[in-house]
This record gives sequence, structure tokens and C-alpha cells, in this order.
Amino acid sequence: MMSGTSEAPAWHSVALAELDRILQSRFLRESKQLCALLTHAVHETLAGREDGLKEYILGLQVFNRPPDYDPRNDAIVRVQASLLRKRLAEYYEHEGRNSALRIELPRGGYAVRFVEAKNAALDVPPAALPQTEDEPVQQLGRGRYWPALLTGVALGALLATTVALWLNRDRWPRKPASRALWGSIIDSKAETVVSFGVPLFFAGGNGFFVRDTSVNTIFENTGRIKHLFDAFGYTFRPQEDVYTGIGDAIGTHYVANWLQDHGVRTTVANSNYLGLSDIEDKNLVVVSSARFQTLLQQLKRPNLFPFDPGNDGPGSGFSVLSPLPGELPVYRPTGTVGVSTSYAVLSLWPGRQPNTRMLYLSGLETWSTQGAANYAIDQDRLTDLQRRIDQDPPDGPRGKKSPYFQVLIRVEGKNNRARASIYVTHRYLPTN
Repeated sequence: MMSGTSEAPAWHSVALAELDRILQSRFLRESKQLCALLTHAVHETLAGREDGLKEYILGLQVFNRPPDYDPRNDAIVRVQASLLRKRLAEYYEHEGRNSALRIELPRGGYAVRFVEAKNAALDVPPAALPQTEDEPVQQLGRGRYWPALLTGVALGALLATTVALWLNRDRWPRKPASRALWGSIIDSKAETVVSFGVPLFFAGGNGFFVRDTSVNTIFENTGRIKHLFDAFGYTFRPQEDVYTGIGDAIGTHYVANWLQDHGVRTTVANSNYLGLSDIEDKNLVVVSSARFQTLLQQLKRPNLFPFDPGNDGPGSGFSVLSPLPGELPVYRPTGTVGVSTSYAVLSLWPGRQPNTRMLYLSGLETWSTQGAANYAIDQDRLTDLQRRIDQDPPDGPRGKKSPYFQVLIRVEGKNNRARASIYVTHRYLPTN
């Protein structure tokens, strides 16, 4: 093999240094899956093993799919590759805009391509690797010659810098965006179920559906529904799978994608079809408007911001059981035509088994539920929340500090669309 002074090892060092810069950039460092996919693709391409960069093999080696994994039914590789292409493009528009060498993932495959700053494509086939000391390989890719990038002191400086950056990568500044709310879920080996709420409807004839917001299970008082159907001459039938709020659906989609992007094995489920056995040994994230959290009622978790249906006339809201100075006893929606302010609660409880978690994201309306989901995955909001939690004393006015807590947020919207989610207050829950 050639010695370390030949061009091929220097070129490899440049490529690996660029890979490390990308992995440490703000566009990839929060995503374990994207980092794993890019790292695997770069090393396999440099080693000349492009034939192994196939969807099925990547599913097994990078995304830990079982041997019976079928890419036709599980698009994890295609989805993550598409996201990686977007993140690489964003990186080279910002932090990597001055890079001498670019790493790209062309569409239609999973082997990376190396491109000079002047947009001259450099493939990296096995021929690019050194063969013998007597026969240095000068040609790279399609007959192009790699220019003399580094010589003497410059080469030594680059290699020293690369090693230093690699050894100190864990010391690079990172936003503490998700430790309190998501840390246990992201670090967990358990599968995470993301569930969306589905309210109970009643069906009559000719496509006639009725929703009573005070009735969420067939075991509750259905007298008003029966009276209505008697008046129309219909026989009512409960329908548990005909509707979910748009905000609940969008929020579920956002959260599930965010979790997968952070390396969490995730499935999506209808909350009406989830029983306690379905969440054994699993994390659970529920994106559901406050009116139909039937699973929460079954689990009987502590709740310091309970839903207030407002049956006495003022409208629904979230109560604060022990308001602190400056806090309201109940937070209810307000607004004018087109512009609204509502509220949502994020609740983190222990799961059914040790080392698992349950996270409920719940708004007073479906659009404020989406606002809760937006807050839960927003980098700046999570950083702000982490700062507040870090500043709390061990036993203060918000309760004895614990890994479990609830956060009340204000959701501002326009035309029933969440526009901003803003912290209001939080409380700690008992550890037991």
C-alpha cells in the first residue's frame, strides 16, 4: 500500500473531515438516524462497496430492521434518504458553503458522491484507492485528476485539526433542547407508540352523524343522543373510527416523524383501539384534544391542570389546582373573528413499565392540540423549557422536582390554525 504521503490517503482525510463537520452541524447532530445513514454511506463508498448500499441491506444494517423486513411495506430507508438529501442541501447553503469538498447523495441510489467546490463531480470507485507503492493511482472517477490540495505543513495542519475536532466532538456546544421532555424516550430502547385521539360519533341513516362533546364512550349517558335520534326516527349506532381532528392528525404526523428522525422506533395507532396490553414495555405519546382522552381516564395519572368542560356556561378550559401569584385559576380560550387564543397541556408521566414514559399533548381544540405538538418538537421552545427546569430549586413553589411534570402553554392561532405556542407555567408531578 502507499504511504501516508500519497494523494489518496490525503484525499480520504479530506472526505472524512468533511463528513465529521456535517455530523457536528446543526442540520444533522440532533438526528441519530441521519448521522448513521450518512456515515455508513460515506465509509462504504470510500471502501468501494457501493453494491452493498441497497435499500434492504441499509434497513438491516443502519435502521435495525428484522430479517423479514420488506421495503415495500416499510419506507424507512427511502424516507430518511430523502430527508438526508434536504439536510445536506441546507448544510451547504449555510455552514458548509465554503467547503472545498462536498458530499452529496444523488437521487436514485444510496452511494454518496464527492464534488469539488467548482462543482466538478468526483466519483469514488475502488480505483480511487491506492494499490501499491510503485503504482500510485492518480485518476479519480471519470478521468479527472485530484489537484494537489495540501502539501507539507498544510497537510499536517489539516490532519491535526481533524483529529482534534474528532476527539473533542462531544464538547462542541449543543442546544439542550430535549433532555427533560424527550431524553428518556429518545434514549430508551423501547418502541414508542404515537396515538391520535378519535372522538365518539353516533350514526343514523342517510349519512347522518352526531357528536355530543360530553360523551366519549358508549358507557356514558347517551340520553341526549337517543332523544335526538328518536325525534328523527333513526336508530343510533356508535361509530369510533369515522373522524379525528385535523390538528390531532397533523400533530401526530409531526411528532412521529420527529421521533423517527431522532432514532426512535415508532408506530402510529388509533387511541380507541389501544388497551393497556398494547403499551406494555413501550413508550406512549398521545396527541389528542382534551375532550376525548379516554385512555388517560383509564390510567388515572395525576393531573394538576385538569380539563374543565365549562358546563356552567363559561366554556371549556384548563384549571390550575394551586395557582401561583400571577396565575389564573382557569385558562379559557379568547379571541375575535379569525384570531384566537387557546391553551394546551403537555404531561409527562411514568409509563406502564420501568424506564418507559407516557407523554400527552392535549389542547382545548384540535388546532391548539397541533400547537402543543409544535411546541413539543420546536428547538427554541424546548431550549427555553429546559432552561426553566434547570433553574427550578429541588423543592420550590412548582413542586418537588421530579422527572415527571406538566406544562401549560398558550396557543395563538388565526382561522383555526396554530401560529405560535408560548410557555405559561409548569408543575412537577410525584415520582411514584
